[in-house]
Amino acid sequence: MSKSKFPFPGKSLALRELKADPCYVKIPPKERRGIVEQAWSIGELAACDEYQKTMGSNDFRSIFEDRGVSVETRNVDYVVGKQRYFSDYLSGKNRVTLYEKSIRLWAEENSLEYENACNLILSHEYFHYLECNGLGLTSRIYQVPMLRIGSLSLGRTGIHALSEIGAHAFARTYFDLVNNRSSCKEGPARERR
Repeated sequence: MSKSKFPFPGKSLALRELKADPCYVKIPPKERRGIVEQAWSIGELAACDEYQKTMGSNDFRSIFEDRGVSVETRNVDYVVGKQRYFSDYLSGKNRVTLYEKSIRLWAEENSLEYENACNLILSHEYFHYLECNGLGLTSRIYQVPMLRIGSLSLGRTGIHALSEIGAHAFARTYFDLVNNRSSCKEGPARERR
């Protein structure tokens, strides 16, 4: 992968990711930037921790296998509505599914070799694996009412986009570490939630 190009949204585009979430309008404007920062920080810290645990391994297929998670590939372009999906992590089955045709289109669009594209996508999914296996769901760091009728609020739901922001931060930070473009901060700034 070229050191100058990274195909996932950076921190500057994280607010746009939040705006695309169906629950965005339920988040008070003054709180939006803060929860984006918090989600991004969770991804960064997780990347630093995992980079140290894996001793800088850059092979997410092997990292998953070492944790007993199977990685399978389906030869499909998985599109639902206007959204193309590249992969899914199924925690109950301890499996990641890669959608080959979708990934090949994305790889071509971003001038990546197919295997490098798969590895980037697996790094993103690895963050979701971490969320389900000890880190906690980033989508739940901020919750909004599921339904509001006047002053009555019913139920609570997390913000899915926060999990995606954390996964983007994880992938970007991890690969910056691999390419010596970043270092992990020590001390109080590294404390989790």
